[in-house]
Amino acid sequence: MTKKITISLPDELADEAQASGNASAYIAAALRERRRVQGDLAIMADLWGPGWQDGISDDDSVRAARLMGGDAKADAA
Repeated sequence: MTKKITISLPDELADEAQASGNASAYIAAALRERRRVQGDLAIMADLWGPGWQDGISDDDSVRAARLMGGDAKADAA
């Protein structure tokens, strides 16, 4: 089942979604990836307790984002 919604995106994100050829699938994949990451973070909190990420330096975050092909500043927000 699908539901049609209308969203507003910043220009650069809208351009990226439209350039994918299927904006709906692109956004759905991004939301699923976010859900996966949140699940992984919850698992780590269960394993190592709340605040486990406090020891991660900004340099570590930048390096991880670069390895994943992401944007460290956007990922930190």
